[in-house]
Amino acid sequence: MAIITPTRRTIPGPPALPLLGWRANMFKLFGDPFRYLRWLHDTYGDVVALAQGDPSWVCAFGPELNFRLLANPELFEVSAEPFQKVLLKDTAITRLGAHSLQMMKGEHHKQQRRLIQPALHKQQVVRYDNDMVALTQSMLDSWQGRSEIDLYREMKQLTRRIVVKLLFGLDDEVELDHISMLMERMGQALLVALIAPINMPGTPYHRALHTAERLEVALRSLIAHKRSEIEATDLLAVLIQAHDEDGTKLSDDELLSHTFTLFGAGHETTTNALTWTIFLLNQHPQSFSDLLDGTLHGNPPTGEQVQHLTLLDGVVKESLRLLPPAVFGRRNTTASCELGSFVLPKGAAVIYSEFVTHRLPELYEEPDRFKPERWAALRRTAYEYLPFSAGQHRCIGAEFAIQEIKMVLATLLQRYRLSVMPGARIATNLAMRPVHGVPMHVFPQDRRFQRVPVRGGIHNLIELA
Repeated sequence: MAIITPTRRTIPGPPALPLLGWRANMFKLFGDPFRYLRWLHDTYGDVVALAQGDPSWVCAFGPELNFRLLANPELFEVSAEPFQKVLLKDTAITRLGAHSLQMMKGEHHKQQRRLIQPALHKQQVVRYDNDMVALTQSMLDSWQGRSEIDLYREMKQLTRRIVVKLLFGLDDEVELDHISMLMERMGQALLVALIAPINMPGTPYHRALHTAERLEVALRSLIAHKRSEIEATDLLAVLIQAHDEDGTKLSDDELLSHTFTLFGAGHETTTNALTWTIFLLNQHPQSFSDLLDGTLHGNPPTGEQVQHLTLLDGVVKESLRLLPPAVFGRRNTTASCELGSFVLPKGAAVIYSEFVTHRLPELYEEPDRFKPERWAALRRTAYEYLPFSAGQHRCIGAEFAIQEIKMVLATLLQRYRLSVMPGARIATNLAMRPVHGVPMHVFPQDRRFQRVPVRGGIHNLIELA
């Protein structure tokens, strides 16, 4: 690939501390990524080194550079660096979690996406609408007689049950909750494997391995059972039946890894999105009122009806714009190349930010305000609005997640009015989870919408007044 001669040779950026280099500024990035990324962009421009003049770690901001990074996976590849040590070990944790990272590159990645895609196609997703509504109504039934809930915890339990139900088609409540619990613990096990993989009795890693082994046994049993079912339509059954043009099908090991990956992707992202969307509606009474005027007047929603609720679509898009599932992503250069007006070496780490892109005033007027109505006329490209990333590695379950969010909201908001507790401390962490939960009062839907003042870091991200 030809290298374009740069017009400037020194990449601007904050100064590095002696000996620590860019690492000192990495602490600032992880300490307050929202403020620090915006400061980097406002201060230094679209291409910024984490340490002035050092091209080994850089940030690239804006839709043009998003396109450069995300539409060229051969040059800017997904990094599995944090998982390399885990990948070297043959354990249940590896087979369930980190194994899927080996499928991120090249033709194998493309083939795997072709095989998974049918299970998440729009025509398949609409088959799951009734289960989404039924599980949501079951949760709402459990709220009767309750005056207070932690919204994040409730949404987490709901989305966990939905994704397990749709993945495996489980009808037995005990089995559904058992698999859900193991899946949840497995997510924690993978984190333990990355931080402290010390396999001794009594250690967190030893317990994590035990959880992973139990989950592997349960999932392999489900896979074997599904292979004998002809009429099943759940996600696992569709994945089992999928085949490529040459007849290639997913192996049991691949199915094992993909089901866990789909659980994580369809569970965490949707939990956060539902939590923040309901919170934002609570803080914007007029938007809440307008949305309810355009919903289904007490009737359970269908997928087809939800597609015509344009304001609901705007509410979901605006929530994902302000608080996207990821604050930033990373790509690694596979060769020396040009980015903006600079040259990067092979192996450079490049950070792009969905969060910063969504706050650019040239793309979004009053970017820190929640304005769902903007989407009635606004059209943005996949590199200007990218809550699920973009390009070849865009989240394969994005449409599934959006449909689930809409079905849950259309069911819940007609039945209950949730009001955040006055003075509640609301803040989010790097993973977009509310760090203190979101405590809510529960009322029947009486349409008494009002904004309740809250405290916390959310005020640094969104103009709520």
